[in-house]
Amino acid sequence: MSGSGIDLGSGGTPLTFVHLFMRHLLFRVMKFRNDIRWKRLEAFVKIWLFAACLFTLGAAPATDEMQKTGRVWFLIEDDSRLYLAGTSNVNKFTCHCEDRYEQQVLEYHQSSGYLRFGKLQLNMRTNHFDCHNRKIDADLQKALRADEYPHIRVAFTDAGIEQKCLEKNCTGWFPVKINTEVTITNVTKKVFMEAEARLVGPGGLQLRGQKSLNMSQFGVSPPEAMFGMIKVNDLITFHFDLKIQITLQ
Repeated sequence: MSGSGIDLGSGGTPLTFVHLFMRHLLFRVMKFRNDIRWKRLEAFVKIWLFAACLFTLGAAPATDEMQKTGRVWFLIEDDSRLYLAGTSNVNKFTCHCEDRYEQQVLEYHQSSGYLRFGKLQLNMRTNHFDCHNRKIDADLQKALRADEYPHIRVAFTDAGIEQKCLEKNCTGWFPVKINTEVTITNVTKKVFMEAEARLVGPGGLQLRGQKSLNMSQFGVSPPEAMFGMIKVNDLITFHFDLKIQITLQ
């Protein structure tokens, strides 16, 4: 075989001719198939590169807009309400938190409807809950071991909020999903809360919700009175209605 032609030579036979012809035909077929495959591969690579360029040009700015990191001033206003509610075998009771909070720095990272907090902690003094009954006040402080553990701490780790609400495009109340770490008597538990919020004026936010917890989860024995005749139930519910002011540093 020379080039693309067939040369039988002087000693060629019909069988040799058939053999050479088949080899020549197979070579042509394989070359044709390889050419088609290469052209298809080349076309595929060009299409893929073009799509990748479009994706890079279109997606990069949106990613930058959806990711933000910053620091702001965070203040819980005095007219906020924070209280716990419980029941006993004879009545109900409500204990309001009398604490007032100073302005603190909030570090955050925002990414596509998700907020992660660097430093956001709410400290409630256990001897500043007013149950409107001195006996209940004393029993609660004893159960919470207020002298040994003077604070109940709630650390906010992250929150899920719709992107349009983060961009201040929501009206009325909108859902907020919050991950926290609650510490009572030096026992810390991860606690998930579902709340709702709304925008109030420039830089204002109102956040409200409730969460029920068992005191025994935190090593707290529910109070008893009258030689055990009156027993507080293990389940208590924290209620919060916080009015928050946020300003740029």
